Amino acid sequence: MNRIEATKYKGKTVLVDIGSEGVFYGLLEEVYAPPKKTWSGKVFIKGMAKAPVLEKADTIDEKKEVYVTVAGSKIHTTEEEWTLSFNESVVQAIQSAINELHENLNKHTAQAKKWKDIGSVYGDVHVPSTPSSAEEEQAVVQDDYIYYQLAEDDGSVYLLEPINKDTLELEGCPFELEIQWTNNTWIPVTYHRRFTFIDNRGKQYQIQPQSRVRIHKEQFQPFTILLNELEHPARKTLWQRIHAFGFERSHLEDCHNRLLYELLQSENTSRFKGVNFITFRKSGKTLLIQHHYERELKTNTPDYVFDRFECTTDNGERSVSTYTNAYSKDHES
Repeated sequence: MNRIEATKYKGKTVLVDIGSEGVFYGLLEEVYAPPKKTWSGKVFIKGMAKAPVLEKADTIDEKKEVYVTVAGSKIHTTEEEWTLSFNESVVQAIQSAINELHENLNKHTAQAKKWKDIGSVYGDVHVPSTPSSAEEEQAVVQDDYIYYQLAEDDGSVYLLEPINKDTLELEGCPFELEIQWTNNTWIPVTYHRRFTFIDNRGKQYQIQPQSRVRIHKEQFQPFTILLNELEHPARKTLWQRIHAFGFERSHLEDCHNRLLYELLQSENTSRFKGVNFITFRKSGKTLLIQHHYERELKTNTPDYVFDRFECTTDNGERSVSTYTNAYSKDHES
C-alpha cells in the first residue's frame, strides 16, 4: 500500500512481510510518512500468516505480541478478520507449510515415477521410498529387497536365501546385485568371478562367504524381466507406444510373460516363439498389448530377435510396431 492508503488503515489489521522470518498479522499503530522519504509503519504483531523458513523457526517466539517498525513496502492490506490467538495462528501456518511440502512431495514422487518409466527404456531404475521415520525407512527398505547370503558348494559360488533356502546361481545372473560393505552401506555391483564383484566404475570388491547380497524385488516382476529381455530399440519403442496412449508404469495391471517361462523350462532348446500379454488400466481406459516374439539362440553368430507389439485400447485405438535385429533373408526359417 502507499502512504495515503496507510493512513486510512491506521488502527486496522494488516499483513507484515518479514521475509525469511515469515508473514504476520498485526495492528497498524503508527504511520511515519516524512516528505520525500519512504514511509514506514509501526505494527503490533497479533499472529502468524505464513511460517518462516525452517532455518528461522527459532525467531517465532520473538514475534509474539511485540511492536515492529518496518518499511511501508513490507506492509500489505488484508480483508481477513483476526480471530485466532498467536499460538493458534502459528499452528495453522505451520500446518499449511507441512501440507504444501506434502503436496510437493507427491508431485516430485509422481515426476520420479515418470522418470523411472523413461529410464526403463535404458535399463533398471528404482524410485526410492519416502518413509516418515528412520524405523519406517528401515522397514520399507527391508520389504523392497530379497536378502541372500554368499555361499559355495563344491567350487560353485551361488546365493542362498536363508529363510526359504532358495538358491540363485551367480554365473550368468541377469539381476543387478547390491553387496553390503563397510558402515552398513550397500553398493550396486555385478558378479565377476568367485567372491569378486565389480561396480559400474570398474572397481572390484572382494567379499567373504556368508556376506549379505540383496536384489530389489521389482527385478523379479514379469514386466521388468520382459523389459530386460528386449533389446534397447524394442524397449524404447514399447515405452513410446505405452506413453502415446496415455499410460504410465503405475497403470500396469498384469503381465503374462510366456518368454520367461520358456527360457526357464526349456532345456536344450534354442528357438522360442510365442505371445506375451500386457494389460494397462486407468479410469475409463484399458490398453492391451500383445507381444509376439521369436528368439533363436546361436553359438557363433548373433542371436535372432523378433518383436511385434500390437497395442489396442478398449475405445478402438490401435498401433502395431515391429523390431528385428536381422533381415528375414538372414534368418533361417
